[in-house]
Amino acid sequence: MELKKQTVLITGATGGLGKSLTITLARLGCNLIIHGKDKKKVEALSNEIREVNPSSKISTIVCDFNKPSEIIKCFSDVKQLDILINNAGVWAEGETIEITPEKIIELTNVNLLSYLLVTRILLPILKKSSFSQILNVSSIAGIEIPQDYFHTIYSATKFGVQGFSEALAKEFYNKKMRIMGYYPGGMSTDFFIKAGIDYKSDNAWMFNPQESVASIIFMLTRNPKVSIKRMDLINQQES
Repeated sequence: MELKKQTVLITGATGGLGKSLTITLARLGCNLIIHGKDKKKVEALSNEIREVNPSSKISTIVCDFNKPSEIIKCFSDVKQLDILINNAGVWAEGETIEITPEKIIELTNVNLLSYLLVTRILLPILKKSSFSQILNVSSIAGIEIPQDYFHTIYSATKFGVQGFSEALAKEFYNKKMRIMGYYPGGMSTDFFIKAGIDYKSDNAWMFNPQESVASIIFMLTRNPKVSIKRMDLINQQES
C-alpha cells in the first residue's frame, strides 16, 4: 500500500520513536499532523520535516495529555485524516506502593485515556477516507508481566491499549478501516531518562528504534485485505 500523500497524525511525535517515525513518513511523502506537549519542540520538528521534504503539508497540535479536558478542543479541528498513530507514552517503574497517586493519574491519562479520546474524536474523520488505519503503539509490557520486576501501573495502561485495539479491530472488521497494535520491547531512546530512570541508552536489552520504524512502516503498507493484528518486537540477543 502506498503511503505517499496520505495524511498521518502521530501523537507524541517530538521525541524517541515518534520523532524517528515522523521523519521517515516525511521522507515517504506523507502529509503530517504532529502532536506534542511542548510548543518549541513541535515547531523544531516542523522545521526538520520541511528540510527533509519541503512538499509535505504539515499541521501541528500542542496538547498536554495529562490534561484530558484539552484533548477534545485540540483535536476537533482535524478535517482530513487517513492514518492515526497513537504513540504518546510515559514510563514509571518500581513497587506499586512507591508510585504516587499523581503519577498513576498521569500514566492513565497519557498511556490510555489519550488513545481512547483521540481515537473517538477522529473516528468520524477517518471514516471519510477511502481506506483508513489506526495503529496503537503499546508495549511488550502490555501482554507479558515479567517476574521480579515491577511496572504495574504502566502494564495496566498498556494492557488497556491492547484491549481497546482488539475490540476496535472487531468493531471495524470487514470495513474500510484497519486497526493494528504494535508491541515493542525497550528501545534506545530517552523514554526512560525522561521518567527519571538512570538507564544507559545502550543497555543490552534495548534495540535501535529504527527497527521499530521499519516494522511500523511494514504494517502500514500491507495490502488493505491484510491486517497485522499484533506485532511484537523484542531483543533476542541481550549480550
